Amino acid sequence: MNTSSIKYAEGTPHVCGATVAGVGVTPNPAEKSASASRKPKVCLGMPLYNQTQFLLQALNSILSQTYRDFKLIVVDDSTDPAPGQIVKSFAAEDQRIIYFKNEHRKALIGNKNECFRLAGKVDYFAWVADHDVWHPDWLESMVRVLETNPNAVVVYPQSVQIDLEGQRYPKKSSFKFSTEGLSENERIKAVCRNARGYGMMIYGLFRAEALLRAGILRRVLFPDVILMHELSLQGDFLQVEAELFYRRRTAAFSIARQKQTLFTQKPWYIFLPWPFVNAAVLAWNTAFQLHAGKLASRYRGMKVSGMYLLRYIGWLGEESWIGSYREWRRGRKPWMKRFKKRFKKQT
Repeated sequence: MNTSSIKYAEGTPHVCGATVAGVGVTPNPAEKSASASRKPKVCLGMPLYNQTQFLLQALNSILSQTYRDFKLIVVDDSTDPAPGQIVKSFAAEDQRIIYFKNEHRKALIGNKNECFRLAGKVDYFAWVADHDVWHPDWLESMVRVLETNPNAVVVYPQSVQIDLEGQRYPKKSSFKFSTEGLSENERIKAVCRNARGYGMMIYGLFRAEALLRAGILRRVLFPDVILMHELSLQGDFLQVEAELFYRRRTAAFSIARQKQTLFTQKPWYIFLPWPFVNAAVLAWNTAFQLHAGKLASRYRGMKVSGMYLLRYIGWLGEESWIGSYREWRRGRKPWMKRFKKRFKKQT
């Protein structure tokens, strides 16, 4: 399927109600060529794993960005040589692509962290999946936001969920979330208590220094959620008010699937109740570590950990036969559905 089959939304992107100047205007080829430096300030990291169906479209979409001063690090974790051959053919034509092949499988967390490690010293970093699609203005709009908002640690656009054919899911609305104008305490509460769409935020553009201070991706379930909680202690989350990211759903979400894809060897604590494990990880890294900072910073770290636990403890037992409190409320388990039918018949 060609990138052209995706219908991009028209109009000039905005961020938090303010126009992002210059976005949507395609620079001339001479300007694009001059902007491509040997040490670009932006690095995109693509963790690659056995993807051939949508890889061509993803690469073409990235290389068609109006902002061209970036490098694309592709770290191949595939067991199949075909994806690497595709990337190498693109790299031969475009020097911005740098290809690496893992000697041993790292799984998703390890491979994403490897992408960041290989990026070196850059100002901004973003992960890009090997099956998604991006509007040509995607990168330029986000770079402008970070350059004009020094307190922002991450920026992301509105997103569109698409199926395997590239068609938009009609009932899936784009999430909207920004912490612009909030105090530090209000920002932390908003991210930890109210935010949705962490799985979309993780594909935004980060300040590389902030990402490094937050520990990149921890070896836990829901590592994107943990990262966003840690970043909430550092700065603002901003959103470009335009649909510039097309997230392809290749499989249904499940905790079981996370356990299979995130790790090559499951850590021992993965079998413990994950809401408690993740809350402990947050507490350790934001409150008890030596580098956690002053007492006020440690106190905020404990608040973040506590808010995480309160929000996700209702997920405990998710996907087990008995189910979680969250599943009970929604009546998702098969035995719950049977019970509801019998109860309705009796009444």
